Amino acid sequence: MRIAMMGAWNTDSGVAVHAEPLGRAWIKMGHRLTVFSFIKDDFHGEGFTGEDEDYVIRCFGTQDKTNFLDPRPILTSDFDIFVVQDLRMLPVEKLAKIFPLIKDRARTIHIVHENRLPDEAWFYQFDWDKVVYFDKWQEFLKEVYPDAKFIPFPCFGVRRGDKLEAKKRLGLPLDKKIIYSFGQRGYHSYLRYLPQEIKDEAVLLHVVSKEYQMLEETSSPDWMIIRREDVLSRERFDDYLFASDAAIFHKFQSRYRAVVSSTVFQALGCGCPIFVPKQSDFFHPLQNEVIRYGDAEELNRKLLELVEDEEPYKRIKDAAEGFVLMNSPDEIAKRYIGLFIEVLRAR
Repeated sequence: MRIAMMGAWNTDSGVAVHAEPLGRAWIKMGHRLTVFSFIKDDFHGEGFTGEDEDYVIRCFGTQDKTNFLDPRPILTSDFDIFVVQDLRMLPVEKLAKIFPLIKDRARTIHIVHENRLPDEAWFYQFDWDKVVYFDKWQEFLKEVYPDAKFIPFPCFGVRRGDKLEAKKRLGLPLDKKIIYSFGQRGYHSYLRYLPQEIKDEAVLLHVVSKEYQMLEETSSPDWMIIRREDVLSRERFDDYLFASDAAIFHKFQSRYRAVVSSTVFQALGCGCPIFVPKQSDFFHPLQNEVIRYGDAEELNRKLLELVEDEEPYKRIKDAAEGFVLMNSPDEIAKRYIGLFIEVLRAR
């Protein structure tokens, strides 16, 4: 099957985290993929996570910035299925002008990344052959698209790395446990007050953007490491998790357009226990696959338990691996291929 996909690719955006495992799985299954993505001067995300493959064509910009679209690569490529990821970020008006030509040759699929029905009329102007959503909270789409299809968000797959070797590659202490405070946008002040028992056995690793300001920048305590990074490559993303004994994803309320934490779907397969706040709505698809905390006191208590004895948390790792296998790129890609066959037969 010849599949074209339009959206983010090889960037740190949540859309790319959804698109990349699917696209690579389709290729592994023997299908031909062409990816139409954002130009490098105007893209969706903070930065690039890998080099482009030979099937990636960068021919448009974001709707909000350049609103650029070169239609020629799309109109001169061969494909049976045309998949659009996250319509809001695309140059919609210009895509609408060539959409009839795309419809003449292929079946069209829209994978929706919204967390509520948009109030902009332009969102509904396209006559899609199928609308797909990946989170049960998006069932509001059926008010407009009664036959919208649910296909879960794909994980990145199970990956395992050597903890000691990952620590060496990252220049982290070899004799300490690592508690990883994840997030390019910053760190969380309550983590300054870790119990002494944790400080004796572990170091708190903050990976932050180069622009983020921290009070401890000039004189960080010996139990804290501050690491400034540009956007992480896929390999470095994994290495931090391989090296860590716990990762904290302290992300609370969804902003408009966000539905779930794409980062956790990428991270679950690395075998590192992940701590998330109970109050957050970003992690609702997960149950026993993550460790939830209500406040700093409960987080400290659970971190101390993990530092002292990892065995009770083995079931969390097992549950996470089971979730990843159930929602692996191969499994989710197969469900999409089944949908593509269905819409092609309906022509």
